Amino acid sequence: MKEPSPDPVDSGSPTGDAGIPDAGIPVEDGGQSEDDAGTDGGSGGTDGGGSMCGGATSLYERLASPGDARVVADTTEDILVRLSAIPGLTVEERSSGVSGYRYFLMSYDQPADHHRPECQRFTQRLALWHKSDTAPMVLSTSGYYLSTGRTELMQLLGANQLSIEHRFFPPSIPSPADWSQLTIQQSAADFHRVVQAFKPIYGGRWLSTGASKGGEAVVFFRRFYPQDIDGTVAYVTPIARADDARFPAFQDAVGGAEQAACRERIHTFQRTVLERRPEMLDLLRDYASRTGQTFNQLGLDKALEHAVIETYFAFWQYSDPSECELFLGPEASNQYLLDAMNYFVGLSTFADTGSGSIGRFAAYYYQAAVELGWPRPYEDFLGSLIYFPNTDIAPVYSPPGLPLVFQAQAMQDIQDWVSTQGERLLFIYGELDPWSAAAYSLGNAQDSYVYEVPGGNHGASISQLPEPLRTQAQDTVRRWAGVTTMKRVPTVPRPQYPEFAPHLPPRLRGHQAP
Repeated sequence: MKEPSPDPVDSGSPTGDAGIPDAGIPVEDGGQSEDDAGTDGGSGGTDGGGSMCGGATSLYERLASPGDARVVADTTEDILVRLSAIPGLTVEERSSGVSGYRYFLMSYDQPADHHRPECQRFTQRLALWHKSDTAPMVLSTSGYYLSTGRTELMQLLGANQLSIEHRFFPPSIPSPADWSQLTIQQSAADFHRVVQAFKPIYGGRWLSTGASKGGEAVVFFRRFYPQDIDGTVAYVTPIARADDARFPAFQDAVGGAEQAACRERIHTFQRTVLERRPEMLDLLRDYASRTGQTFNQLGLDKALEHAVIETYFAFWQYSDPSECELFLGPEASNQYLLDAMNYFVGLSTFADTGSGSIGRFAAYYYQAAVELGWPRPYEDFLGSLIYFPNTDIAPVYSPPGLPLVFQAQAMQDIQDWVSTQGERLLFIYGELDPWSAAAYSLGNAQDSYVYEVPGGNHGASISQLPEPLRTQAQDTVRRWAGVTTMKRVPTVPRPQYPEFAPHLPPRLRGHQAP
């Protein structure tokens, strides 16, 4: 797999889609004690699985770098010097290209298992936009690979921004990898250690943000470590169930009566493709040969069928109803039908490897299959044209051979926490986005808000909200950040999609899918 570019890119995006032991109890690893100072990159452990650590502790102690707390706290030192003194942190400065900011690409030493920090380690990629050690800090994640774009919050607040790559997205992955350590609780502990490492420098208010899976990750972090962050803005963030039936129900009526003709137009397109299955399979086979892509995990026939199903979902997720006219029916050529699917969802989404592929997002599919949940496929209306019913699901896309046991209590615990103990949470959803089917319920959450962008999709943002809602949301963010003014960003509100996501159409990838 190719890695995302570490160089800063101003994407303009709002952020930038196993069983849990003792669910609901935060892991105990603050990350700044002498017992866990960080190592040089993970050579101090064994296989990270169920085996004992053997002689790992002595090797860990020999390699551990204690850093220098006095340098970290010394405000007279240059920020690069202070960052370099953080235990376990490796820092490289790059050109930021943005006036008033310095940009740093970093890696941070983490335990593969926060319950056993003396064992296997790995390095997690980070990126920092530094403005001032007194300015607010925005903690951001895509939930996938390292996102280097400036988030909406960073730009509105004139804040610093610290971005984190999610564990198990290469290169931030233990080697060898024990997939049972890819849990929401272990990820939250990663974030906690990073925040505690940087707070001696950035002592102001901290806000966290993410879109889609990134939004999920920062909410999970708040649940396990609620005191680390002063406020969270989560964009288009679902909280799903296994085989979640709310998704097909939403898609069946998305847009209401106003979009009924568009929905039926796409249905006709889908039926046409599947009615020409043999011819379409030949075209897909030719496409695979030309591009060098393989479809071994799904097989060509299943990949074609999933592309048909996902084209509908992806249209409402990423497109505007004005593009509905691009869906043709029986009058279209076979090649046009294939090209349309490639435009709206991307055929490479169903390939084994490459940009946007199953392999590139293996960690997401695994997480969805064991904790995050997944949508039930919206396919019943296609009847006998579906040869592989209920297979367009996360467990089918997950890495073969891994045990998959869905832990329903994981998401229920998160929703229960939001509803009973959550505070300072702000959710933004798009009216037409299928992921809004699984929107959070605030319940009794304090100082928390849910906003919906009329006609919005998976690119919904604060800037797209109509007045007075936009001002209300901005005032809330400003209050949480402890600033008196907010920067006016002279841009026309438009969809701002997550920087990384499965099923992200090729036309939206650009630099986002290197």
